[in-house]
Amino acid sequence: MVTRFLRSRQASDSAKSLMRAALIEALQSPACALCQIAQQNNPRYVETLLDEAVIDVDQRDAWRAAKGLCSWHAWMAIKSPQGAGSLAILYQDVLRHDLSLIDPVTAPDDRRQRSEQRRFLRRLRNWLESCQAGPTCPACRTWGEQEDLYVQVLLNDWPEPALSQAFAASVGLCWPHLRRLAARQPGHENLPAILKAQRACLERLQRDLESFIRKLDYRFADEPYGREADAWRRAVSLYAGAAGWLGSAPR
Repeated sequence: MVTRFLRSRQASDSAKSLMRAALIEALQSPACALCQIAQQNNPRYVETLLDEAVIDVDQRDAWRAAKGLCSWHAWMAIKSPQGAGSLAILYQDVLRHDLSLIDPVTAPDDRRQRSEQRRFLRRLRNWLESCQAGPTCPACRTWGEQEDLYVQVLLNDWPEPALSQAFAASVGLCWPHLRRLAARQPGHENLPAILKAQRACLERLQRDLESFIRKLDYRFADEPYGREADAWRRAVSLYAGAAGWLGSAPR
């Protein structure tokens, strides 16, 4: 299964080298490298989960408890060429479970009587509690395990010049991923150097924003834009991450 596959990769030196290379490549993009990798890799993990969950009892239970996928992964799954059949089977299972939960609320009664009204309110409260956020989206959980490996590679392999230099020239990480990296191993020996490099990226963005805002003034409107032209987009992605990548995973 996917989870066992990811765990097996954790001990592989060749896999770590591939992940470091993927990080270096993603650092060339004008966005957080971990967001970039998430957007590239998640469709493949969703397709694998769709194939497995149909025949794996444990995964079916997880789907039912999580009420399917988060919005990001669900719409990603819909775009999968072979997703229709798997999604129909999996969501029929989820819907069957939810219909059983809503049955007590929709059962006929005479709410003109106080005792019936109290019973209805009690059933309604129980149903609402059952609708509260459950376990994490199965795809978010699977990707979270993979993302942890990338975070660990960034921490452990930071002394590699190709990695640290690529980071220094990049836009850095978004705030959600930076917090995740810092929280994962706050005592890691390479964390201070990464945070210092991140600060330099933030200061560069601040200068670009100042330059962009300056050229909004009519007095400087004729000046051509340089690297500051997309500073406002980079500022948004710094705080929000890439579109949709958060899913339902706890961060």
